[in-house]
Amino acid sequence: MNIRGDSPTHAARKSDTPADDKQCTSQGDTGMNRPPITPKRLMIAIAILLLISSQLPTRAATALSYVPRSFVSLISKPAAMLHRMSTTLRPSRAQPLDFTGDLAQQLAQARVYIDNLEQEVIELRSVSESLAQIDALLDLGGIRLVGANVLGFNGDLENPIITIGVGSNAKLREGLAVVWGAGLVGKVVSTSANTADVQLITAAGTQLQVRITKPSTTGAAAPLPAFIQVASDGRSFFTEEFSVNDPVQVGDLVHLADDSWQFRSRGFIVGIVAEVGDSDRPLLNSRIVIRPAQPLPSLTRVAVLVPVD
Repeated sequence: MNIRGDSPTHAARKSDTPADDKQCTSQGDTGMNRPPITPKRLMIAIAILLLISSQLPTRAATALSYVPRSFVSLISKPAAMLHRMSTTLRPSRAQPLDFTGDLAQQLAQARVYIDNLEQEVIELRSVSESLAQIDALLDLGGIRLVGANVLGFNGDLENPIITIGVGSNAKLREGLAVVWGAGLVGKVVSTSANTADVQLITAAGTQLQVRITKPSTTGAAAPLPAFIQVASDGRSFFTEEFSVNDPVQVGDLVHLADDSWQFRSRGFIVGIVAEVGDSDRPLLNSRIVIRPAQPLPSLTRVAVLVPVD
């Protein structure tokens, strides 16, 4: 019995309402959980956009397409920067590092440096030998060395004269020997108060008594006396007193041993044997050519052997 008086139809509708409400609620929840943009919807939107732009005028279509092109350009710039940074920090596998060129260049520079060092060692040995020769061969007791700058050269090979910047005020006088290191340069021929003229040993007609010795690095040997004279070139000396069997070799030292020179100048080096060849004279087989260690007219500084009063 229906106490409330509801009709059967109304009751059936009322009983069906909760189920319908649940179904509607379930469908509403499902629609709310779906993402607003899906790949399908995006493709549909792009197709619609393309369709619309195809119907628009050219200017409008260009302006419409500028937005995505600007977005792509904005993204590509930092991407390019990141790519350059990555290639800078790590080498490309297609181009492996090659150190061959750098190593070859460093090796070449090292060889040049070593060659320069070897040349300096040779020069230092030469200086050391000169000092040893001065110490061993010369007795400079009672002599003071007066240094002087070379002021000029007269340019005459037959009578070569250099002018030096010291004179009689420094106790210079005619006949005093002038040297350069261990080498003999010439002899004072005239003086003034502050200058002096020095005739070089290569003046025409110069003849000297000498003795020839081996360099100190090759060991001691008996000196060979000789008589030398200036050659026609005005730059060297020669002698033809030795035969092929005499032990005279290129590089031997030629020392002054002439009594006509200042006593303390004996032992200084006149020159070095530069050539040993055949002689034009009969019965003598060798022509020995001696040259000063340095061209004498090119000297810039010398020293005078001045006796101590």
